[in-house]
Amino acid sequence: MNEVLSTIIEWAIRIGISVVIVLLAKWLAGLFYKTFIKFAEKTTVVSTQYRKTMRTLFNLAFYALAAFIIISVLFKNLAPMLAGLGVSGIIVGLAVKEPLDNFICGILIMINKLVYEGEAVDIGGTSGGIQEIKLNHVLIKTSDGKLVTIPSRNVWAATIIHFWPENIRRNDLTVGVSYSSDLNKVMKILEDSVNSYEKLYVDDNHKPMIQFTGYGASSIDFVVRFWVERPDFIASSTELAKIIKSKFDENGIEIPFSQLDLHIVDSPKEGIRLAGKES
Repeated sequence: MNEVLSTIIEWAIRIGISVVIVLLAKWLAGLFYKTFIKFAEKTTVVSTQYRKTMRTLFNLAFYALAAFIIISVLFKNLAPMLAGLGVSGIIVGLAVKEPLDNFICGILIMINKLVYEGEAVDIGGTSGGIQEIKLNHVLIKTSDGKLVTIPSRNVWAATIIHFWPENIRRNDLTVGVSYSSDLNKVMKILEDSVNSYEKLYVDDNHKPMIQFTGYGASSIDFVVRFWVERPDFIASSTELAKIIKSKFDENGIEIPFSQLDLHIVDSPKEGIRLAGKES
């Protein structure tokens, strides 16, 4: 009876110590995370664009340390436990291979700064804004409101397009005019239109350009290439198109629509059959 009571008390103490260790690990993880963020905000040494990921890392580190301590507290003699891992260890290893791959790739993504939370990207054909970067996956919210989960190893191996590596970006607007138009006049109007656009971004390395792109089925086609800042990008195509259309109307430049000319050749009436009847 004394032996049973002694064992119960001993395990109660071990469990109590384990609970204290978990609570201490949680408190320390939060404390170190807050200290890290304060340091990152005051310096440019560490990026603060991985806030959620950094919180996960701190929690993982302290909880892993707590787990090792708890195991050593609960099981003083680990030799029999380790000896029994054998084949079970291999099975578990195969089972955790994919999660482990994602975990390692998640760390590599953060170290190499491949993507940032809040950034607009295309990852392997999926476009949207990055909502959250976790160690095992990345969450992307698409323009139509879908939330896509991409495993970290897929992100690491995919082709990534950063839509906004800088605060400016080029926009392309295609314009077609009729074959009867004076091309010199057309290009002058296009140049004046884009240069008069108030949201146009211009410097020595970013200037608007008018290019001929080809003879279309119903029109002679040009593309207007111009640079704008990020907040103006979406509306810029519509706004510039209105300016160009207004100037074309003022100067009698026609924007043609697709059309097809049919030439009907008279055929001899003899021998023509319609719906099984001779005519």
